[in-house]
Amino acid sequence: MCAVTILSHKIISSVLLLFSVMSIAPLYNGRTVSDYIFESLGFSSWSEDGAHISVIPGVVLYFAALIWCAAAFRRTLPAAGLFLIFLSMGAASGISPATEYAAFSLKQFAPEKESVEYLKHRSECSHLIERKRAGMSCTLYINHYGKGEQTISVKPDLSENIKDVTFKSKTFTVKPRSKTIIKTRFTGFYKGTAASDSGWSSEPELKVAILYTAE
Repeated sequence: MCAVTILSHKIISSVLLLFSVMSIAPLYNGRTVSDYIFESLGFSSWSEDGAHISVIPGVVLYFAALIWCAAAFRRTLPAAGLFLIFLSMGAASGISPATEYAAFSLKQFAPEKESVEYLKHRSECSHLIERKRAGMSCTLYINHYGKGEQTISVKPDLSENIKDVTFKSKTFTVKPRSKTIIKTRFTGFYKGTAASDSGWSSEPELKVAILYTAE
């Protein structure tokens, strides 16, 4: 009976440890399982001051499961705590490539509108406004899961930070089942009073739309 109890503790604590790692480690698109859980329940995964609140329960669960798991394995594995920390770090580092591989496998038959994904967390842009002219240089990461070439329209959006700036959209063709890096420059104009402004942004806001399937 005692052996069964010890075994059940090992199994439950190991499952909780694995679940907690999966809930807080970033997926290929920069989001976490906790983000999806929070949003499915109607809550925002980020606070107004920029705190990533959805991962807090996962972090608490991780340390609780780590302590429980280390205690359960301490007789058979003296350095259980250290071993489990390295094991969970290895598991966390493998989640992003594993989920990206899964996305390419599962979304290859998805509708055209869902076959192209803009990876915001990997992308970055810098903008420069001089009087009425606006320019933005970007490095963008696009995944295309479908089996045919797609022509997409991309347009920067600075409305959250700077009002009255409009950029011209640009079109690109992405190859089937590809991970594409686009380095480009957008031009536009500033509608307000002539001004000067510059800045850099990780995770830039862009509007990406599929125009048509290239022949």
